[in-house]
Amino acid sequence: MAIVSKVAELVQNVLGPLAEEVARDVPIIKRRRKFSASTLAQTLIWGFLAKRNPSDADLARTALLCDVEVSPQAIEQRFTPTLVTFLKVLFLRAVEHRIQADQAVASLLQRFSAVFLLDSSSVTLPDELKVEFPGRGGSFGGGQAAVKFQVRLDLRGGTLDAVAPESGRTCDQGTPRQRDPLPAGSLRITDLGYFDTKTFRSLENQGAFWLSRLSVVTEIFTSTGEPIQQIEDLFKDGQRFVDCTILLGKGAKHACRLVGWRVPEEVANRRRQKLDEVAREKGTPPPSRKRLDWCDWTLFVTNVSPDQLSGKEIAVLYRARWQVELLFKRWKSLGGIAEMSGSTTARRMARMWLRMLVTLLQQWFLQATGWGDGRCSYYKAWQVIRDQASQVARALGSVETLIKEIELMGRLIAKTARRDKRKQPGTFELLNDPSLLEYEA
Repeated sequence: MAIVSKVAELVQNVLGPLAEEVARDVPIIKRRRKFSASTLAQTLIWGFLAKRNPSDADLARTALLCDVEVSPQAIEQRFTPTLVTFLKVLFLRAVEHRIQADQAVASLLQRFSAVFLLDSSSVTLPDELKVEFPGRGGSFGGGQAAVKFQVRLDLRGGTLDAVAPESGRTCDQGTPRQRDPLPAGSLRITDLGYFDTKTFRSLENQGAFWLSRLSVVTEIFTSTGEPIQQIEDLFKDGQRFVDCTILLGKGAKHACRLVGWRVPEEVANRRRQKLDEVAREKGTPPPSRKRLDWCDWTLFVTNVSPDQLSGKEIAVLYRARWQVELLFKRWKSLGGIAEMSGSTTARRMARMWLRMLVTLLQQWFLQATGWGDGRCSYYKAWQVIRDQASQVARALGSVETLIKEIELMGRLIAKTARRDKRKQPGTFELLNDPSLLEYEA
């Protein structure tokens, strides 16, 4: 497959020429003895790919795979503030390289040039970094220092189209990523944190599409400009489903499509319970009566026409947004990016950037092997990739050998990384057959 060759060449470039290029701006190697910039990067990245939390002795053993013989003490001495900067720049340069898998996960996605899932995940940092990365203090889930990673994942080909570190205080609605241009014909799917009518209009001007939940605080109007006070007014004669044109926002009155349906009572009650729990955890006032009433409906707004997507297909695509949440889960549960382990701030931060580099390689290997296979468990695939880290490290010097190792990785994933059987269809089954979604229309 072409994607395997592309990934092999990219991994070679990032852990070789690109590492040396970054080292010219960030002099991680001041006097060449044993390590070069590339062999140091290879040692640390392969070590953290093989183990979530490797010791210095583990990394010294990994160095031998890179033809470098050093002691654990020599490894320990490498964890300096300069290393932190080097790894951060290497990650930011590496993530600019975008690879798309050979096949889309489902034909539904191929109706768009790309299907972008935009979301963010935060990591609490040592308090010493509160000037560089100010956090939210004592607020819910915050700290004095935190970094927020804004991530845009293209669901069609698994491409990490953007991973941008920002201050932990940056709200999703105000992130500069909102203003990133998107290709014509692409679809952007976001949660309510990114809800912004100006952004929606900008995307339309670029020829792009957008899909979002409807914000409870946004005023809506009929297509003729009459205020819609109660959502229930849209559901005539006991209907449970609605698909109509509305005007969004009091000032802009932006024309778009609203798709919604009434959910079962037990679902609505669970939503209300969750709202109450979150309010108690955050120490905020209880949800408003209007917010609780909205739990009776699932409401989407979009500029995608009914000819392009049916109401059920819109519901399926929005459910697929959960894939970026699962990506964050893999980053943290398998990759350990939020673990601030280490005796010094430099060691903790170096480990975080190393883990971010590892997650990037994991995604590339996944694109070359299991992406597009609806039967593949990406969680299990990551574990297979980790198990194969040493063999891949040994093959780095030859692109032909590296290709063979990645192909072997793919065969192992195909055999051992299957999704567990479930009673309800998963995301990829629904993307391939939206009719499996159970809801009344």
